[in-house]
Amino acid sequence: MAAEPRRDEHQGSKTSGVTRYAVISVAELRRRLGERMTVAIDVTLPSLAVVASRSVPDRPVTGSVVIESIERGVTVHGSVRFDWTGECRRCLEEVSGHLESEIDEIYQIGAPADSDLIELLEDKVDLLPLVRDAVLAGLPLAPLCRPDCAGPDPERYPTLLEPDELSEPPEADPRWAGLSALVLGQ
Repeated sequence: MAAEPRRDEHQGSKTSGVTRYAVISVAELRRRLGERMTVAIDVTLPSLAVVASRSVPDRPVTGSVVIESIERGVTVHGSVRFDWTGECRRCLEEVSGHLESEIDEIYQIGAPADSDLIELLEDKVDLLPLVRDAVLAGLPLAPLCRPDCAGPDPERYPTLLEPDELSEPPEADPRWAGLSALVLGQ
C-alpha cells in the first residue's frame, strides 16, 4: 500500500497511485519501514546550461522516482529523461539529443555535514535540486554531430595565412638555441 502524501499548495496531487512532481511530504511514508511511493516528474528547468555550448531547451524534463522509507530517512531512486542541444566539438555545428540520467540519493534526519547524505527537514523531500543536478551531470562533455565528423568545412571556414607568414619562418627564441644542437633518435 502506497503512502498518501498530504496535500497543500506546495504538495503534489496523487492520481492513480502516482504522485505528480512537487515538494513531497514523507511523514506518512516514514511511519512504516520499507514503505514506497512512486513520484512522476514533469518539470521545465529554464535557462539550464553548462557553458554556452550545452544546454537544456525549455522543454519538460520527465521521469519517475521511487521514495522508500528507511531508518532515520528515505531513499530516492529513479531516472529523468531530457532533451539537450549543443555544439559539435569538432565542426561547431548544432547538435542535439535525448538522454536519461539516474537519481540515487538518501535523505536522512541528522545527516553529517561531511557526508553525501542530504538532510531530511520537516519530513519533506524537494526533488527539484536532485532533478537539476541529474540533468546537469548527464549533459555530454564533448558532443559530436556524428562519430566520423572531420571538423570544420574548409570551404566555409578556410584557413587564411598572411602573405608574410608564408615566406619567412618565425624567428626562434634565443633561449632555446642550445636545443638545436641536440640530435634525437640515435
